[in-house]
Formats: sequence, C-alpha cells, structure tokens
Amino acid sequence: MVRPSAWLLVVMAIRSAPIRSAFVAPAIPQQSRTAHRNMPVHAVAVGVVADGLDHGVRLGTSPDAAPRGRALRALWAVRRTCLIWGCVADQAIRVALLRRRGLNGAELVQARREMAARLRDSLVRLGPTFIKIGQLLSTRVDVLPAEVISELARLQNEVPSFPADRALAIIRDEFGKSVDELFASFDPAPIAAASLAQVHRAVLRTGEEVVVKVQREHLLDLFRVDLWNIRLVAALADRFDPQTEAVQANWRAIAETSGEVLFREIDFTHERESAEVFAHNFEHFEAIKVPEVLPELSSRRVLTMEYVPGVKISNAAQLKKDGFDPVHISTQLCTSYLEQVCRHGFFHCDPHPGNLAVDNGYPGGRLIYYDFGMMERMEPETKKGFVDLIFAIYENLPREACDALEAMGVLRAGVDRTSIEAIARNMLSTFQSTLQSADGLWENQMTPEEKRAARRARRAKLGQDLFATQADRPFELPPKWTFVFRALSTIDGIGKGLDNTFDLTRIAQPYLKELISLRDGSTLTTAIKELGRQLGLRPVDIRELVTQPRNVANLKASLRRIEEGEVKLRVRTLEVERMLERVELRQRMVGSGLGAAVLLQLALSAGRVLQLPYGLGAAWLAVECFRTRGAMAKLEAQRKRFANEGTVGNYDDVDVYAGMT
Repeated sequence: MVRPSAWLLVVMAIRSAPIRSAFVAPAIPQQSRTAHRNMPVHAVAVGVVADGLDHGVRLGTSPDAAPRGRALRALWAVRRTCLIWGCVADQAIRVALLRRRGLNGAELVQARREMAARLRDSLVRLGPTFIKIGQLLSTRVDVLPAEVISELARLQNEVPSFPADRALAIIRDEFGKSVDELFASFDPAPIAAASLAQVHRAVLRTGEEVVVKVQREHLLDLFRVDLWNIRLVAALADRFDPQTEAVQANWRAIAETSGEVLFREIDFTHERESAEVFAHNFEHFEAIKVPEVLPELSSRRVLTMEYVPGVKISNAAQLKKDGFDPVHISTQLCTSYLEQVCRHGFFHCDPHPGNLAVDNGYPGGRLIYYDFGMMERMEPETKKGFVDLIFAIYENLPREACDALEAMGVLRAGVDRTSIEAIARNMLSTFQSTLQSADGLWENQMTPEEKRAARRARRAKLGQDLFATQADRPFELPPKWTFVFRALSTIDGIGKGLDNTFDLTRIAQPYLKELISLRDGSTLTTAIKELGRQLGLRPVDIRELVTQPRNVANLKASLRRIEEGEVKLRVRTLEVERMLERVELRQRMVGSGLGAAVLLQLALSAGRVLQLPYGLGAAWLAVECFRTRGAMAKLEAQRKRFANEGTVGNYDDVDVYAGMT
C-alpha cells in the first residue's frame, strides 16, 4: 500500500481531530442509542445508514445551517473556514510528529491506526461534507495507507434527526400538499437519520407501505463553503507532495470528483433515475430485488420508495436462522456486481452491508440492493478495456494486458512500458502457474513466512524494474476504478463473513470465462478471432506480412545511417538516472538550507521594515529544505526495499505489487 508523506496527509487533515478552539462546535453529549441502532434492515431501505463506527460520535448541528442575512452568512462562512483550516494545521502537526518518531513495522501501523481513528471521529463532528468526503476517500486504495482506509471505511452517518415539523414542511414545499393529503398515514418519527437525509415510514392511500427519504436543509450552502476550502487544501497537497510513488496522486482531481459526487447526491432526481435504470438492468434476475421508486411522490429533496424489508447481509447468524443459503447469497452478490461492471456499464459505487439485504423472494435467498445515490457509468471503451484485461490475464498476454490498462485509463499513455511489461509478465506467469498447479497457493492462502519469502523473491527478480516503475509514476487510478476496487474488496469481506470457504477469484472465474467467450458479441466470433490470433491470420498479422519488405528496407537504411555516424544512439541507464535524481535533490536541499540561513541572518540584522519579508523567505526555504530531505529519505528507503536490503520486518509486510511500493 502506498505510504503517504506528511504533506500528502495534509489533504486528509480537513477531516482531522477536533481542535480546542472557539471555532469548534460543542460535541453533543453521549446519549442512549437511538432506535435505529437495533432496527431491522428495512429501516435502511434507502441506504442512509452505513455499517460500522461504534464510538457513538454524533454530528453537531450548529455549524451546519447558514444563518439568514448577508452579514451573518459571511461570518458563518468565515467561522466554518477557520474551523477547517485549524483542523488542517492540527493534523499536519500530528503527522509531522509521527514522522519524527521514526517508527517502523508494527509500531508505525499501530500509530497510524490510532491517528486514523481520531480522524474518523472528527469527520463525523465536522459534518455532512466531511463524512461523505471520508467515505469517498475510503475508496482511494491507491493514495492512502491500509490502516487509514480501514478506519474511513467504518464511517457511519449516525447523526441526530432533525425535527419532524421541518420534514413535513419540506414535503409540503416540494409537492404543495400536506402529508395527510399525500399519504393514508405518515410516521413523524424517523426510522433512520443520516448526514444528508432522514427516512420516515408511510402508507399510501392504496395500502402500500413505503419509505420516504427527506433531505436536510441548508446542505447546498454548507457544501459550497466546505468544498471551496477542500479545493485549496488539495492544491497545497499537489504542490508539496513529493509523489515518488508508482501511482500518481492527483489531489485536485480527487477534490473535484468528490464535489461532483456530493452535488449529484443531494439531488434526489438523479437517485430516482439511477434506481429505475438499475431495476431495468436486473428485471430478468429473479434472485435480485430493487425497490420500486414512486416518481409521483419523489422530487429533488424527497424520495419515496417501495418498502422492502429484509435481513442485513452481514448478519450471518440471522440469515442462517431464517434458512438462507450463504453460498448462494455470496455467489449472487459477486456475480451481480460483475454483471453491473462488465455488462451493464452502470454500477453501484458503495455495496456495503448497510445497502444490502436478503429476503425470501427466491429459493436460498433474494438479494436486495438499496441506496442509488452513488452510481457510476462505465464508457464502452473503458468497459471493453476491462474485459480485454481479463482476457489477457487468462491468456497470459502481458503486452495486451498493458494495452488494456491504458484503455482503462489506469496506465498513463506515453510512458516507457519496458519495465511495466516485465512486471506484468512476471505477475501473469505467477497467476498461470497457480491456475495450472494442483497444489498452487494464492497468496492469501500462504502463511506469513511464505508470504514474506514470496515477496522477497519477487523483488530479487524484478527489483530494478519495480524501482524504475515507481519513480516514473505511470499509474493513475480514475475515480470510477477506485469505486470498483473498493467494492470488490467489500464484497470479498462480506463473502468471507457468510462462508469461510468463500474465494472471490474462484467464484468469479466461471463468470469471467463466460464473459471472455462473449467479448466480441458471440462465442463463435470470439473463437474465430482467437484461432486467427494463434495462426497469425488476423488483419494486423496480414498487414505486417505485406509491409515486412518495406520495414526491412527502412531498417537497412537506418543501420547505414548509424554506421556513417549520422545517427547517435542514446542508451538509458536507470541507475545513472536515479543517481542524478539523488544529486539534484541533494543540491536543492543544500541550496535551500543555505538560502534559509542567509535570509535568517539578514532578518536578524535588518531593520523592522525588512525583517518580515526576510523572515518569511527564510521560513519558506526552510520548509523546502525539509521537504527535499524527506523526498531523499523516501527515495533511499524505496531503493533499499526494491534491492532487498534491510530487515524483513521493514519491507516484507507489504506486497511490491500493491501500488508498486
């Protein structure tokens, strides 16, 4: 997993631990758990309650609502901004102190986990924007360490409900009628509350039971202020992050994507349309249930859906008690998600246990999907790239695998692919040997000692290629794929909770093989194309054959020019490049340090007018000096790791393929 630097973690600080300042809203006292903690899963029928977070941290309401009046609203925005930037400074100091401790191995992991837990609790206190941003960042396995990801993944929208009269007023404003005119009965007490909305049960005049999701007030004002500050923090992170990892962290793009998701999610019109499309895609799947949306009782701030009770998918004991088949349920979950990504190109971004349930609508259990506020579409070219990647993996085609990654947007176009293809060749060979071997073990089936030995063997074989790859930062995970990777990880966890023999790869393999056989539209077309590839009868092969004499003539002309001295060959030496990079960093560090010392001396001896600019210049160069020193230390640590130098505990607990770090 990628290890973030201190400056990279600054972007996380917008959701940092609470600071003791006048800008922090007082935390709401610990109260008895609300009824929705013990409610059946139908209470989350629109997925407004996530899974996890048992600390009882509740969101204060005082910083959420923008007051009326231009002056008061401006003061509120300033107060909110000061709170956010105070948290940025607070978390940056905590990270800097952690780095100065020089921890390694298990101690570093534990320290990060404690900081991440504090960070998670603060996200809930800071409000709806930061809860959602934290949930989105929990998908970024490419730029955040595992312990931070695991804590952010536990974020729960456990917040106080807003008064029932406000919910009734919102419904009246949206439809021009009171709830008594719209429903036969309406329960004013919410059955679930979240950062963006709360849910009420109701009964239609036709007798059907429904759930009504009502949005909180003032979210738009809050999002505008918070996202403006988040973009500034992201810009700072892009400026100060050394980015010496294989995966390029584009924090500004992450902030922009998060903003788009948030603004889309507070418009329930998008969620209604997404639910309808999702239901249409699975209308012929009897083992999948999607609650029906009532368009006539839905608007931008109100969403009415069919009441579909069920047992929470993570409640293995209750599922077993009710006679549901855990193997069937886990298989349906896995294959239905692959169906979304690979066939429909329209997929659920957050299939966590709070958004999934099971009822008895199908033998063995019917899977119910909730909450369609976060959905994404996969472009046909990107979807085809994913299918081509699966084909290349099973057919052991490293070059085609890299082409597919480039089509998916994961591998940046124009990078030197020599080292990347070497790594892909090794990975695919390992995959094939595991598939073909009767006793081949996947890494998650190995003992810790076997894992460490396997990882050291990989680095010994591919150390230079890995080092060259991470320095060039050829990978950049688009947000859509981070949602997919995170979802598959969540599904794997759910499956293992249902069935201890669950193996995502084993269950997905028959589906993926079927998908491969149909990737060109039909099994026959795919078989013909594959036969042509093996026999060299594809159009591209024929074109190569026809143009071969011309290519040979061009090659002969090029060789003649080389012999005559008209062309100079340039050989790329990776070790020399890395050495020059270290020399450049050292020069920058020394230059910044000397400059800071000179400006500091000038500040001490200059008059009052010049002391401030000299002092600021000295501080800036000092920061640059320490930042460059950190980049040098990180580069050296990576070199040692890829060269198999140092102790096993320092380098072998993280796979070199997990982010190429």
